[in-house]
Amino acid sequence: MDKYISNKIKNVSLFMTFFVVLLHSNNLEAAKDIVSVNSIVQNFIGQGIVRIAVPTFFLISGYLFFYNFTPTMEKWKYKFKSRFHSLFIPYVIWCTGWLVILYVVELVPAGRALFSDRIIADYSLKELFVNTYIYPLPYQFWYIRSLMLDVILAPVFYYVIKSLGKKSLPIFVIIWFLYPISEMFGGVWILQIFNYPFMLFGIGAALAINKVDLHFKSIEDKHIAIFGLVYILACAVRAALMYTDLPLLDFAENVVILFGVPFMWLVYDKMSNIKNKKISIAKYGIFIYFFHIPFQSILKKVCFKVLPAGELSSLIVFFVAPVITIIVCVLVAMFLRRFMNRFYMVLTGGR
Repeated sequence: MDKYISNKIKNVSLFMTFFVVLLHSNNLEAAKDIVSVNSIVQNFIGQGIVRIAVPTFFLISGYLFFYNFTPTMEKWKYKFKSRFHSLFIPYVIWCTGWLVILYVVELVPAGRALFSDRIIADYSLKELFVNTYIYPLPYQFWYIRSLMLDVILAPVFYYVIKSLGKKSLPIFVIIWFLYPISEMFGGVWILQIFNYPFMLFGIGAALAINKVDLHFKSIEDKHIAIFGLVYILACAVRAALMYTDLPLLDFAENVVILFGVPFMWLVYDKMSNIKNKKISIAKYGIFIYFFHIPFQSILKKVCFKVLPAGELSSLIVFFVAPVITIIVCVLVAMFLRRFMNRFYMVLTGGR
């Protein structure tokens, strides 16, 4: 992989991590259906613009897994062993660690006051296991859980893609849209398995296996503009759908992803001030992703304890909480990387 694409993947992943932190800053809750400047802004950004983040991660993961891949037994063993260390071990450590931290926080009266639902001390053993490793309390880890399943199914992806060739790309896109289309007619639940955790990983895998050039030099500026326009319009439509009961949210989200991901990838090449550089804090991107929840959730609760209740406070927290969260995450990562490097490498899966 040439240096430009390598740095681009790292930088884009960092930007998408920022998007995830902003996505999780949404705080509308029951007020999400009330039309106001606050809800419109949060829905347009949180339910539109930043929705491309995790799908981008799946696409990049699929591409990197199969980049320059040859299907030998040794290669498969290496890939599975590598992902065991980079995904499974951090998943277990972080999910367990955050559960312990939240348990300790809830033991303190001031900490307990931040949580209105059941506390961890009240969980049964089954609930502890489920809320630690199946549906972890740091809910951003659903991505790692889904990615591990993608890795397990990687041989299936490989042989399907090799059989279909470049036709696999449009076929995956069509299959990906089947469930949101079915929702318009009541929904076919089994089609949910073809949502983007699988299909975007598959598309990324198809790009790598079919050796598609990620520079996309034949794409003209007018094409990028079209992608951008449809992306913004789809974000606006999806935000508007938040105020209705129409079964079109998932379809609109797919359109946001379909046009938003390539727009983001292509418009990066027009950012002359960063495109030829490796952003220094990009190496902390995975730590930001792992650390930001539930820290950011607690931060938001503290903010709402301090600020007066209202639409303005809600909007301020939406924008300010991610900034504080990212700064704290980077500072903690820098400290651990410098003074506890071995522990940091285990936490980040060697990244």
